[in-house]
Amino acid sequence: MFVIGTAGHVDHGKSTLVQALTGIDPDRLVEEKSREMTIDLGFAWLNLPDIDSEVGVVDVPGHRDFIENMLAGVGGIDLAMLVIAADEGVMPQTLEHLAILDLLTIRSGLVVLTKTDLIDDDDWLELVQLEVAEALEGTVMDGVPILPVSAKSGAGLDDLRRTLSDHLLRVGKRQDNGRARLPIDRVFSLSGFGTVVTGTLLDGRLQAGDAVEVQPTGLKGRIRGLQSHRTKRDAVDPGSRVAVNVTGIDRDQLVRGNVLTAEGVLRSTILFDGLYRQLPDADAPLKHNQEIKLFVGASEVLARARVLGKDEIPAGENGWVQFATREPVAVMRGDRFIIRRPSPAATIGGGQVLDPFPGRKHRRFRQDVIDRLQTLEKGTPGDLLLQKLVGNDPVNLAKFKRSAGLDESKFDEALEELLGSERVIKIEKQIITWTKYKNLSDDMTQMVRAFHKDQPLRLGMPLEEVRSRLKVQAVILDPIIEQSSLIADGAVLKESEHAVSFTAEQQAKIDKLLGQFERAGINSPSVKDAKAVVGDDLYFAMIDMGQIKPISIDVVYRTEEYERFKSQVVEHIQKNGEITASQFRDIFDTSRKYAIGFLEHLDNIKLTRRVGDGRQLAKR
Repeated sequence: MFVIGTAGHVDHGKSTLVQALTGIDPDRLVEEKSREMTIDLGFAWLNLPDIDSEVGVVDVPGHRDFIENMLAGVGGIDLAMLVIAADEGVMPQTLEHLAILDLLTIRSGLVVLTKTDLIDDDDWLELVQLEVAEALEGTVMDGVPILPVSAKSGAGLDDLRRTLSDHLLRVGKRQDNGRARLPIDRVFSLSGFGTVVTGTLLDGRLQAGDAVEVQPTGLKGRIRGLQSHRTKRDAVDPGSRVAVNVTGIDRDQLVRGNVLTAEGVLRSTILFDGLYRQLPDADAPLKHNQEIKLFVGASEVLARARVLGKDEIPAGENGWVQFATREPVAVMRGDRFIIRRPSPAATIGGGQVLDPFPGRKHRRFRQDVIDRLQTLEKGTPGDLLLQKLVGNDPVNLAKFKRSAGLDESKFDEALEELLGSERVIKIEKQIITWTKYKNLSDDMTQMVRAFHKDQPLRLGMPLEEVRSRLKVQAVILDPIIEQSSLIADGAVLKESEHAVSFTAEQQAKIDKLLGQFERAGINSPSVKDAKAVVGDDLYFAMIDMGQIKPISIDVVYRTEEYERFKSQVVEHIQKNGEITASQFRDIFDTSRKYAIGFLEHLDNIKLTRRVGDGRQLAKR
């Protein structure tokens, strides 16, 4: 799934555009309606061509007084629509929002020129487009499409939808690293349900019933239910806009900026290292120990910026900074952040978290500190190897080693790092990321649960069907099954609490069919006739429970008779050395159809082997 976010100056038509695209008014507050101005984050969704799921939309306020609300919503978007009114052009908040998008290195973007119905001068429109293109130069949005539209008349909206779809497909879905975390941008409660939080799922998968915790508070709870775009979900994947109904945590214990995570995924910190960039138009450098407002995810905290390796970071330059926050924050390596000057309020720069847990305050001018930060910026050997593995796993270890492009010592070092941090699992000669392993386990459980729901009379889902649908070898699937809550019962997989029960009417049909098998002996009713008596569902349930045994597409026996006939064949061969089809017909007083069918079945299960016209016992 994907999330689109708006950006741009106040009163340039962001909310109107969202409503025109989605049919949903994103302004939900009474004050927003009365003032006709977006104050807080708004949410909507739409369907786009060639994208198989609904796309979430986060609408942000454009007024400078609410820039901090805007920052709470843009961190998780996949594509930004920078909205600029054609009758006004580039304005102050256009530039500040553009700078924020650039600092966050958004995955994709485009410009939407709104209110084109107010412009009847083509030269003016061309002039505005040139002004916009100039403003985008040197930013992450340099060269993106500039699309004129009118939310009022609908002109250009179809072209906008197609362009949005093309860009999102090009970006691709978010990588799942198995570290479920959802920065909370809204908290409320519903009568009969309790606490609900919303946000954009940045990583990992959430499932109903999962144990979760909230950082930086450490509160623990459980997911009671999930919704995405007001539709109930059993599970949600990265990139989804999600509403999570949480039990065990009160609404008053949560605030915007907390992070809902899987247990053990995230820890809080009051000290982290980052690579920082001061904006080119900042009116002063970032000075050592300067107090700033730090925005990361949906959170906002006061912090001190400890400049490393130099006294200050001038406008337009990069540098290393250790941030000491006044309150704990929950961040991970690679997270993007924005900093603002508290007074006079202004966005001055941003960057990327390199080390969430440096352990202590650095000595600012030590070369080994700077060398370590430079290494972290490039990525550890394990990080680089993981990038090559994700999406291609599970894979044969020897084959992956040959194709990884690292010398043997570097590869071994990187693999040890990944194994030690439990980001990768080694199973015999295969390696698989923990994310893929967990997702396979989750998918398997959901698959079996759905199978029970659709076919309650079946003992369980056939193992071969599970392997086929998951597209994974038994060497990988078997340990997943062993560590799951599911039970392998013969050739089927089932939930531990699942049990098949029959109504009196169903049991009567079963008894009738079993009676027919007993009376018929070797000349049993055909598969078609058996299904005619009990129906397909009961027929397969009887197979699962070991009451009947099919030996071909047309021949099936009651299990007791099958075992007796098999024993008679073995005894005959042991006594006479072999058995032929004609001998089988004479012994059991049956036709060639049953004789050939039974003997071929014994060959298939490797009990016998054909030698000339006869069958001998296979060598064990």
